[in-house]
Amino acid sequence: MVRAFIAVELDSNLRTAISSLQAQVKDELTKELRKSAPDARLQWVKPESIHLTLKFLGDIREEQISDIQGALTMSLRTESCFLLQIAGMGVFPDLRAPRVLWVGLEPTTPSSPTLRLAKAVETAMTTLEFPPESKPFTAHLTIARIKERGREIGRAMSDIGLLAKGHPLGTLSVRAVSLMKSDLQPSGARYTRLCEITLDPLG
Repeated sequence: MVRAFIAVELDSNLRTAISSLQAQVKDELTKELRKSAPDARLQWVKPESIHLTLKFLGDIREEQISDIQGALTMSLRTESCFLLQIAGMGVFPDLRAPRVLWVGLEPTTPSSPTLRLAKAVETAMTTLEFPPESKPFTAHLTIARIKERGREIGRAMSDIGLLAKGHPLGTLSVRAVSLMKSDLQPSGARYTRLCEITLDPLG
């Protein structure tokens, strides 16, 4: 069995920009948390492991990979390349008890290319009887997970105005969709691309 998901991979320039942002935010939060919760703990996602998840599949059989690739190729055949602005930060579910800290992409409006791409992926996976997502799609890049003292971390984020800052990081060029494999290891998850479906470069 393979633990798999479908995502857009990031380029090296964006990963570098995110790494710098993580270092800055970590420094600001650490200084603020020294006052109220020095034992608070965040787990920072390695920049090379950050991606834009379009759909999590869970455990699949290796023989399903070719079917998934075929369904994605068919469903994405009319989807074009596009650029996404990366800026701003947010948390899930909220600042009262945050569990995930993320970098924002353009708003996921009904007309956004990101939502259209996610829906095309959802359609492809529905044909293979993968269950549909239970929550609305929200485009984001997870940069940290809150492990301990979430309430205090949320308060510290609020006190330093973390989510109010722009944090412009540049753009994400969406040129392909990848089926990814996730291997859970003591040092964290390790991701491997199983296949890639290139989008139409001409539109």
